Amino acid sequence: MSASEIVVKPVRKPWPEAVVGSLVKALSAAPDVAFAHLVDAGVPGQGEVHTALFVWLQPGALRSLRRVFNQVSATVSGALPDGTAVDVIILNSAPEWLEQVEAVGGLIVESDPEERGRALAAAAAEPIEGEGEHLRRGPWWWPF
Repeated sequence: MSASEIVVKPVRKPWPEAVVGSLVKALSAAPDVAFAHLVDAGVPGQGEVHTALFVWLQPGALRSLRRVFNQVSATVSGALPDGTAVDVIILNSAPEWLEQVEAVGGLIVESDPEERGRALAAAAAEPIEGEGEHLRRGPWWWPF
C-alpha cells in the first residue's frame, strides 16, 4: 500500500485530555519509542477514518519487531480506558507515510528528537537515480 492509498487527517473527535495524557506518559516511558503521532487515518472508499497511532521505533528495536510491536501495543492498551481502541502503525515499516503523517501534525511524543530528525531527512531524500522510487539515499542507519 502506498502513501497515496491512505488518508491522514487531524483527529476529528479529540480524546479527553486525561486519556491523551495517560497515553503520552506511557509511550514516553517506553524505551523503544522515538516519537509518535495521534491522527485519523483510513483508506479511501473503505469506510470512515479512525484514530490511529503512528509510532517510529528506535533503530535497535527493529531487530525484534514482533516483540517490540507487542510491547508497544500492550503499553497503549494499558494506557487507554476500557472501550477505547486505536490502530497502532509502526512507521518504520511504512516510512513512505512519514511525510504525510508529519504534515498533519498530531505529534504527541518525541522522546528522541535526533532520531526524528534523521527519519525526516531520510524520508525527504530523493530516490537513488535509476534504482527505483522506493530506494532512497540516506545514512547507514536507514534500514529500508
